[in-house]
Amino acid sequence: MSVVDVNGGRLWYDEAGEGPVVLLLHGGLGDSGLWEPVVPLLAEQFRTIRTDLRFYGRSTGPFVPWSWQDDAIGVLDALGVERAAVVGLSLGGRLAFDIALAHPERLWAVTGVAPGLGGHGADAYTDEQDARYEAAEAEGDLEAAMEIDFEVWAPLGADERIRQLWQATPEAKSLPDGLEPISPEGEPARDRLGELAVPTLIVTASHDPAGMREIGPLVAREAPDARHVELDSDHYLTLREPELLSAVLLDFLVAAAPR
Repeated sequence: MSVVDVNGGRLWYDEAGEGPVVLLLHGGLGDSGLWEPVVPLLAEQFRTIRTDLRFYGRSTGPFVPWSWQDDAIGVLDALGVERAAVVGLSLGGRLAFDIALAHPERLWAVTGVAPGLGGHGADAYTDEQDARYEAAEAEGDLEAAMEIDFEVWAPLGADERIRQLWQATPEAKSLPDGLEPISPEGEPARDRLGELAVPTLIVTASHDPAGMREIGPLVAREAPDARHVELDSDHYLTLREPELLSAVLLDFLVAAAPR
C-alpha cells in the first residue's frame, strides 16, 4: 500500500503507466475503486495516479478543517509532479474544476465525468428522498440510506461491487458530526467558468438527475476551450462503460497532452 503524508492526513494512492500525468479523483459514492476498470486503459499512454480522498477508503486524517482541493495538489507535490491533467468523477469533477481555477499553472487539462459544479444547485434528491435519508441517518440505518442513494444515482441497478464501494464513503463510517471540508474562497466555479485556462472536457451521464445533466452544456457554453460528450449510463459511468469512457478520455487527453 502506498501512502503519502499531505496536510496532516495520510492519503492512499497508486499509479500505473508512464507519460504525462493524469490524476483521477473519485466521486462521493465510493473510493478510488470507482476508477478500477479505467486505470489500465489510461495507463497505456499516461502515468495514471488515483488517490482516495481524505476520509474515503484507505485515506485518513485528523478531525480538523481540511480541503480536498489542497489535498489533491499535495499529492502531486508529494509525488514530484509539476503539471497534470485532473480527471474527476462526480464530487471529484467538482473538485477538478475548483483546482483548475485555483491552480491553472499546475494543470494541462481538466475533465469532469458526471461532475458536480461549485455554485450549481443540482437538486438531485426529491424532498421525499431527503426526508427519508435524514430519517435513516437519525436511526443509524445505513442500509436504508444506501438504497436511497442508489434510487438517485444507480437507476440502472446496484450490483455487489457498487454496494461494496458505498461502504468506503464517510457516510458508512463513524465520523464526528459536523465534519465538513473547507469551501474554496471567492466566487464559486459556476460564476468563473470563463476563467478556465486549460482544455476542458465534460462527460454527461444520460440517466443522471436533470440538474446534473445541466452542467455539461453549461460548462461547454461558458468555458473558453471546452468539449461536451453525453454517454448512455447512470452516475456509475466508470463501472458501466469503462471502455467507451476511456476512449472518450483518451481522445481528449492525447490531443491536450504537453508535447
